[in-house]
Amino acid sequence: MCTALLLAVYLPTLAQDGDGWQIKGFVDTYHALRTRSPYDWMSSRTRVRGEVERVWGHSTAFVSANLTYNTLLQARTGIQLREAYLDHRAEHWGLRAGRQLVIWGVADALRITDQVSPMDMTEFLAQDYDDIRQPVNALRLYAFTPIMKMEAVVVPLFEGYVLPVDRANPWSVLPTGTALPLRYAPEGCEPKFRMKNAEYGARLGFNLPGVDFSLSGLYTWNKQPVVDYELGLGELLVKPQYYRMGMVGADISVPWGQVVLRGEGAFNIGKHYSYTPFAPAVQKGFNAVNWMVGLDWYAPNEWTISGQFSMEGILNYEDCIAQKNHQMLGTLNVSKKLINSTLQLSDFTYYDITNRGWFSRFSVDYALSDQIHLSCGYDWLGARTDEGIFGQYRKNSEVWVKARYSF
Repeated sequence: MCTALLLAVYLPTLAQDGDGWQIKGFVDTYHALRTRSPYDWMSSRTRVRGEVERVWGHSTAFVSANLTYNTLLQARTGIQLREAYLDHRAEHWGLRAGRQLVIWGVADALRITDQVSPMDMTEFLAQDYDDIRQPVNALRLYAFTPIMKMEAVVVPLFEGYVLPVDRANPWSVLPTGTALPLRYAPEGCEPKFRMKNAEYGARLGFNLPGVDFSLSGLYTWNKQPVVDYELGLGELLVKPQYYRMGMVGADISVPWGQVVLRGEGAFNIGKHYSYTPFAPAVQKGFNAVNWMVGLDWYAPNEWTISGQFSMEGILNYEDCIAQKNHQMLGTLNVSKKLINSTLQLSDFTYYDITNRGWFSRFSVDYALSDQIHLSCGYDWLGARTDEGIFGQYRKNSEVWVKARYSF
């Protein structure tokens, strides 16, 4: 940890004005405690993020990495390369090659057409969304005019969701109370590194007076695996399975004074879903429609209020599917800045309308200076039943504190 602190102090001195280099990053520490019995630690981690950028002409090289110490999950301790890419932009075309984030769509913290980059669900939604979305190794080609931008992307190596399967993790997705001991067995389940397994897609966007919209298509894999259960020797094997799927989608954003209206929709082709345990049916793909409408109000006196409603419907639904036919989800984000914008109060809430469960993060962020932010908050989780994405975590409400120094 002393090495991390020395890096945070020393790295900024390496960049000199005018030499094309820029070095920046941050140090943050985050700790969360469960607010009900057994009142145990839900998270305790400290991280150094370093970002190095070199610009020459129309080209850029960018590298970012994390040095993390995680008290609760020792497997998460170490150095992790986050992004590393080369970018070149000409007058009407460009390319970016390497490890990078790919962000599509206009939904806020919801995945509709944004299906290229996988998610890190190690701490469920109790992380910043920028940390939940994960980079991929990809090649992106661009063509653009003042009103149009076309993007083509190829991802040669599959990367799926990072799932919490460590028993020490309070966010573990493995069920408890089973008659046989469980063992997560991902060996040999991921698609192999072959050309036929590559992902590819394209997005065409337009910036017109009074409206922005885009069309997209993607041939990909289900990044969140379908879970199969198999009987082993005195144990139950939990095996993640990945299947091909297609997606065609569109999104639109319309500003209207202080209000922005947003919409996004995707038609998923051949998407696979987890079945109920030991269902007799054979796995197959289903077509599904997933859509969202949202509204953002940038109100006077530094208020911001945003709401979204989304729904996924499975065509030709069958009872063996663990997910309900129509899955409805709403979000509400309310924030207010005070004291010359140095103090921000905010609350972001997910509400599972179908299964009546929720996750609500209330936070207070104070800028002690331009470099130092102190924050704290409360994550409230609840559900009426064990079903849905929040049901298994309804006992995981927590209080947390966080400090961050940017350099």
